[in-house]
Amino acid sequence: MSRLRGKTIIFDVDGDQYQGSVSNVNFTSEVGELSFGDYEDSLEFRCQVVGFQDFAATSFHTYMWDNPGKTVEITYAPYGNETATTSQPHFTATGYAETLPTIGGAAGEYFTYDISFILDGKPTRVTA
Repeated sequence: MSRLRGKTIIFDVDGDQYQGSVSNVNFTSEVGELSFGDYEDSLEFRCQVVGFQDFAATSFHTYMWDNPGKTVEITYAPYGNETATTSQPHFTATGYAETLPTIGGAAGEYFTYDISFILDGKPTRVTA
């Protein structure tokens, strides 16, 4: 077993890499409405992101601010590796941001924001 300690997060949205723009990425699931089908059919998936506010034209914050509700392709490389491997996979998903990123914060602190993506389904583990 090898434990993962986050060093560099590679977070890619619609083909643009936002390395250094986010400090935390979590794919989560919760049980939704149970109906016919298997258990996985009832799960609702999200991608929770904590990012740094940056108002540059090419920043992730600006991209999300300018594209509310847009369906995006997400790629997350928790090991910080450019190429997915069996031992250091990437995870991909499709979804849309539930809200816009916040603007503002406390004096003397880095301004951050939380944003939640509602995903179309279970994230895919990519190994090659």
